[in-house]
This record gives sequence, C-alpha cells and structure tokens, in this order.
Amino acid sequence: MPPVLARLRFLSVVLLLAVWWGGFTFYALVVVPTGHHVLRSKVRQGFITQQVTNKLNALGVVTLVALAWQVIAVRREKSRRWLRVATISWAAQAVTLAVLFWLHPHLDALLDPVARSVIDDEKFYALHRWYLIVATAQWLAGLVHAGTLLGENSA
Repeated sequence: MPPVLARLRFLSVVLLLAVWWGGFTFYALVVVPTGHHVLRSKVRQGFITQQVTNKLNALGVVTLVALAWQVIAVRREKSRRWLRVATISWAAQAVTLAVLFWLHPHLDALLDPVARSVIDDEKFYALHRWYLIVATAQWLAGLVHAGTLLGENSA
C-alpha cells in the first residue's frame, strides 16, 4: 500500500477509536451525571442512555473492523510483543462488545417505555451492574489498544 494510503488508514482508525472510545468516556464522565442533575432522575437519564448505547455499540462494530484491518496491515512490521498486545486488546474489545449486545435486549425487556419506568428493579439493576462491569473492561481494553496505536505511530 502506498505510504499516503497507509497514513490515511491509520488516521481513520485513530479517529474512529477516538469517536467510539472517547465518546463513551465523555458520555460516562459528563453526559450521564449532567443528565441526572438536569432531569433529576436516573431512570429518565437511563432511557436516553438506552438509545445512546445502541449507537455506541454499533459504532463499536465499525471501529473494531477498522482496528482489525490496521493490525493485520502492519503485523509484519511490528514486534511479536506489539502484535500480541494489539491482538489481545482487540479480542477483549470484541468479546466485551458481543456481551454488551447480548445484555442490551435483556435490559430493554425490563423497561416500560410508555410509563418510562423499570419493570423489575432488582433484576434490572443486577443486569445493569454487569453491563457497567463489561463496559468498563471494554474501556480498559480500548485504552490498551490506543496505546498500541500510539506505539505504532512512533515506531
């Protein structure tokens, strides 16, 4: 691949990761607490989050395809250690994303969209706790993968 196209591929991958991983980070740190404050309800904010996470998860699929393309494209130029870290962090993101896709409809089934309420608090919050744990693991794997991209750029 010509160097200019390789740089464009790299830039595209970095930007996709920035939007997906960075978007999740910003949403979790800023939007959710602000929504709780403004709406004065975690449940109301939760109905917004339900919609946003569907979009974030879909963007995750696109981002993971691009990240895989980048890892495959540069694998012969990188050390075995780099390739191992990039592959494991990518796989962790892919597995956690699959779990989030699996959990989402189970959480949705515990919501009453008309009444804007939770149908079964105990079940919902137990599943939601798992969703947050898996999303945090995904975030950490994304951080590691971002580090591989930065290392790739400096190599």
